Amino acid sequence: MEQSGRPPFYPEIQCQSHNIEMILQTLRKSDAATPQYSAAFVGNREKDRLISDGNFHIFEEKQGSASVLTAEQVDLLSRTENEHQVVAYMTPFLEDIVKDTVSCSVFNSEEYKWIQTSNSTNIYNEKPDLIISHPAFINSKLPFNCNDEKLQQMRSNSDLKYGVLSQWKLRDFIGLTCEAKQGIDNGAFGEVINYGAHICFGAHRATMTRLLLFDKQSFWLVESVRGIVASVTTSQWLDHGSKDLLRNFVRKPALPKLLNDACGHFNLTVASDSFLGAGAFGYVFCAQRQDRLFALKIVLKPNVQRLQTEKSKIIRAMNTCPDEVIGLEEEGFQIFEDGAALLMSTVGRPFTELDPQSIVQSLQRLHDHGIVHGDARLENVVCVDGKPRWIDFADSDLLLDAPLLMQREMDALIGHVKERFDGYNKSI
Repeated sequence: MEQSGRPPFYPEIQCQSHNIEMILQTLRKSDAATPQYSAAFVGNREKDRLISDGNFHIFEEKQGSASVLTAEQVDLLSRTENEHQVVAYMTPFLEDIVKDTVSCSVFNSEEYKWIQTSNSTNIYNEKPDLIISHPAFINSKLPFNCNDEKLQQMRSNSDLKYGVLSQWKLRDFIGLTCEAKQGIDNGAFGEVINYGAHICFGAHRATMTRLLLFDKQSFWLVESVRGIVASVTTSQWLDHGSKDLLRNFVRKPALPKLLNDACGHFNLTVASDSFLGAGAFGYVFCAQRQDRLFALKIVLKPNVQRLQTEKSKIIRAMNTCPDEVIGLEEEGFQIFEDGAALLMSTVGRPFTELDPQSIVQSLQRLHDHGIVHGDARLENVVCVDGKPRWIDFADSDLLLDAPLLMQREMDALIGHVKERFDGYNKSI
């Protein structure tokens, strides 16, 4: 029986490519989450399929290579009493493995729901135990409350971090999503399969994602492609070579590397809670140099030319109407191997802190100087020292005689302002 609002599991079919595509098309159209089978059923069926297809592997030890844990450490892990303790014990070891992997870090999310299962409700959102990601893609959280004295002691002995993905649209940049159990069974595997299905589902989905399922003795490396488990490799914590196996399994998407390259070039740092937003083609972060904050926009390689064009348009708008535009730093544009970066001179506050009339008047001043913004939404205006400043000029143009186009842009902005600011009346 279907349960409305719950996450999808795979229907009972042979996993041929055309059948998989039919499932995906159905899910995309409905964008609704309705499981048909239990996690244990799905875990058992998918394991059988993977074994049959030759895609369920047992890691072969590599003598002379390091294991994730020593025998003494595995003995201590075996004495943990619940899943929270398993997570707390393993987090420092995972942190040590991934810290040099595109500056990834390990964040505890076991009591914070961040995996979306439906556009219509967050009731059934899910909370995997750990997320491994570049800190700039994470919103930090406070440690969850617990009365477990042993867990409290384990926390005090480790520098544990808590957080969730800043925005669901960033899920293609996750290094690893992790789930801990006291013992791995089909139900645990089915649960992890479900995480992968959702990360690869809906708008801004990841084409491929990687997941880690682990218990007191072993771990499973699960690769999901378009929401379907493509392969599983199992290993013991004590296996020689297991440390490199796990380290090499962590995803290394281009955007975190590009962010690191840009920060290095401009002598900036980014941390948790740095993500400011994403547009049609770029990602913006709050970055710091000494005691000064900047807005850093980065784009991947296919959009380098567009960012370069935006830079030129911002400079033109600054020269024409400097009081209405977020400025750029001198030499604030740079191309890298994986994309490009644009460094803006300040970080604005949310538009909600502005007087709505000042927003409308600011756009009017741009128009008075012949500048059509091209995307004059409230999300593209920020508050700086109590005044509006416009950002994202990728679609702007300098048109000295375009009254109809400007009127349309103004009417659209006023419509947005009326929706977001109760009681606003136009008065230019």
